[in-house]
Amino acid sequence: MRLTDCYNILRLFSEKPCVKLGELGSDVAEELINLQLVYRGISGELCIRSVVQLAMVSIKQGCDPTKVSTYLNWRDFEAFVAEALLESGYEVFKNFRFGVKKWEFDVLAVNTTSSLGIAIDCKHWSPKYSSSGKMRDVALVHLEKLKKFLDWCNYELLDHPLLRKIKKFYGLIVTISESVRGSIQGVAVVPIYYFRDFIENLGYYVEELKVVTLKNPCYIQE
Repeated sequence: MRLTDCYNILRLFSEKPCVKLGELGSDVAEELINLQLVYRGISGELCIRSVVQLAMVSIKQGCDPTKVSTYLNWRDFEAFVAEALLESGYEVFKNFRFGVKKWEFDVLAVNTTSSLGIAIDCKHWSPKYSSSGKMRDVALVHLEKLKKFLDWCNYELLDHPLLRKIKKFYGLIVTISESVRGSIQGVAVVPIYYFRDFIENLGYYVEELKVVTLKNPCYIQE
């Protein structure tokens, strides 16, 4: 998939689920079919299986993650983050709710090999809404929510026994905009462009950015 093609393909399928062959071109259509990203509709048009998978393939082939993410709606953006974590070896719970007030993380990711967990909220905001002041408020709420989750961990063990294998948790906010990044209120704020690098080098960035490490009171060493 050429770089000049990927953004146009994403634009087309973000606007409608099925596209006529003439809008794509025969070479692009054949590649999408070979990659099993599309299937033929009743009238011969090509229909997308998952715009999130299309976004993942686009980034693997060199397209800019930030620009790719602009073609995803907020639900797709959360699914996109979850898919990236799955590919990195994490077990993922989307729209994870807990507590009597039903607090929620967009994504809760755990890695039983490293005994690490990441509580994630995804902010599909345009740059003008990503001010440092707004992000401070969001990060503070996120950190308090993570503390509440750990207070409630014993109540979650019945449905999520994997929590016993997670020693530490970090808070993370993933954004589209690159205007704010780093650690705010002890929570990592990572633009999607840097997300894969952050996950692959989590230990380094947690220390470098001084991300708050919260111990899991439900952890049981085996």
